[in-house]
Amino acid sequence: MGEADSAAFLSSPLATALAGLFGALWGSFFNVCIDRVPRGESVVRPGSRCESCGTPIRAADNLPILSYLFLGGRCRTCRAPFSSRHPVVELCAALLAAAIWWKFVAADPTEASSIRLARFALYFTFAGVLLVLSFIDLATQLLPDVITLPAIPILFLSAFGAHGPSWLERLIGAAAGYLFFRIIADFYYYVLKREGLGLGDGKLLAVIGAVLGWKALPFVVFVGAFGGALISLPIALWTRRRDGATTARKPLRHLQVPFGPFLALAALAYLFIGQALLQRWLGLG
Repeated sequence: MGEADSAAFLSSPLATALAGLFGALWGSFFNVCIDRVPRGESVVRPGSRCESCGTPIRAADNLPILSYLFLGGRCRTCRAPFSSRHPVVELCAALLAAAIWWKFVAADPTEASSIRLARFALYFTFAGVLLVLSFIDLATQLLPDVITLPAIPILFLSAFGAHGPSWLERLIGAAAGYLFFRIIADFYYYVLKREGLGLGDGKLLAVIGAVLGWKALPFVVFVGAFGGALISLPIALWTRRRDGATTARKPLRHLQVPFGPFLALAALAYLFIGQALLQRWLGLG
């Protein structure tokens, strides 16, 4: 296959569909990480198994999304229910992979294939990290160092092949992302004498800055904070009303809401449309 044929295939709908299938397969691994990393378990061994009866899951029963539907969301052996989170994560991974391929690989057939593929590898890995951290944060209100700390240098170095923001913009982004949340956390702890934002959020923002550069950080923080308030405050008010007077007396400022998923969504929004929006707002494009 020549360069012209390769470029044409990369821009075809079939290639985008195959990218979605690739993402769904990785979604199964993302589920393993979401389940095991908070428990400090290996994500490699043992293989996938039912958590109720311990029976290893056969390859035919481990097809992304489809197996969950065919088995009715239950273990074939003991009929214990599987979490509905599994097909949701696999579907999200599939849609993200297809969208990233469509935007960064298929959209510009004139660019060198190697650069487009490097960009897909970087941005899909980045999206996978955000997806895993978001679901872990929703379940545990933790952003594990075992994911965030290695992701910062790995994604920073990988971005050299993607021809995105310069290395200096990404280096400043990684440092500024962490320091922003560190300053807020220290202010809460030393001045207000209580826990505020966790440092895990700062490490997540450092991951985002290491890929998207420092120019993305104001957009990510603002959109993440706005989205978090827009969604979490109505939920918090509804929860207080549902749980009764005892919970209602608890001030809203003491309610704990995971911020990681909102930062992740804002980072993905910037990846796909944020730069174009900023250029339009600033009159640069």
